[in-house]
Amino acid sequence: MSVTVPRPRLSLPLLSAEPMHVSVTRGGAEESCHLVDVALCDADGTVLIGLGEVERLVFPRSAMKPLQALALAEKMTGLDPGLRLTPSELSLICASHNGQTEHVAAAAGLLARFGLSPDLLSCGPQWSGDQPTMVEQVRAITTPDRIHNNCSGKHAGMLVLGSLMGTDPQGYADLAHPVQQAILGMLEFMTGIDITQFPSGIDGCGAPALSAPLGNWARGFALFAGGGDLPDGRHAACLRLRDGIAAAPHLIAGDRRMCSAVAASLGMNITAKIGAEGVYAAAFHDFGLGLMLKARDGNSRAANAGLGAVIHALGYDLPETVMSYASPRLQNWAGQDVGTVRVTGALAFS
Repeated sequence: MSVTVPRPRLSLPLLSAEPMHVSVTRGGAEESCHLVDVALCDADGTVLIGLGEVERLVFPRSAMKPLQALALAEKMTGLDPGLRLTPSELSLICASHNGQTEHVAAAAGLLARFGLSPDLLSCGPQWSGDQPTMVEQVRAITTPDRIHNNCSGKHAGMLVLGSLMGTDPQGYADLAHPVQQAILGMLEFMTGIDITQFPSGIDGCGAPALSAPLGNWARGFALFAGGGDLPDGRHAACLRLRDGIAAAPHLIAGDRRMCSAVAASLGMNITAKIGAEGVYAAAFHDFGLGLMLKARDGNSRAANAGLGAVIHALGYDLPETVMSYASPRLQNWAGQDVGTVRVTGALAFS
């Protein structure tokens, strides 16, 4: 749903060499803490919120999926209407999903629509990381298939991109393959740098894991948010992905996931995507700003809290469905509240 453009709750820019501090308390005392580097930038790369090392080298992992998906979403311009991806499919190709029935069916349907076999997927079989979903899977199947992998939507999208490009699907996940080269070109355009100058590796799903400075990734999401000039086809692709994720929030992640909660309540205003090892990216469409943050210890609860704090700082009122991830109550096995996870300092919830 759409909301009135908010007014930030603090004066910008906010710059500090100290990272964001996420405090984990028990009995009123800090038990643990996480340090989070934060870069909120405009499309020119100007830092509006910079906490810690804004030029820290970061592997965004799955947080870069909306930028990767632009290579396919841009192909929709001028394509026969029957071949254009639906909003649900656009959400799926950006997803790190739970492997729930809806996710698996959507990935299989996308592949089938383009005459592609699930056997072509190079991502490995994976049980869901969501406990209730995993229990359901164990009861229903003996072993998971590749299509259950949390990145099967992204890989299905890469195979579709290759099909539209007329390339051999074999080896599509290798960085030298035309599919990955097209995606790399898109990422370099959006970040404004030569990404190949930085270290790269292999992601958990087998696709390339690329790295670049935190601020450049944030700049890419600012362009995605409409904060700068883009070719008409690219701008339209950004809007397609934003609208698709907002229209199908469950497909971007699933039950009990912050990405889906943000998309369901603020999807036309904020496109948010988590990545492994404590990363979160977001495009703030009302402001034309982009965010990339990274928990130094790789903890996802710190990334969730950091995203919530930035959303709140920009003036949005967080619904309870989002607040439950942004500032969760810690409970024991008996359901008693025993502690909190919350951001302290300038971005603390007021």
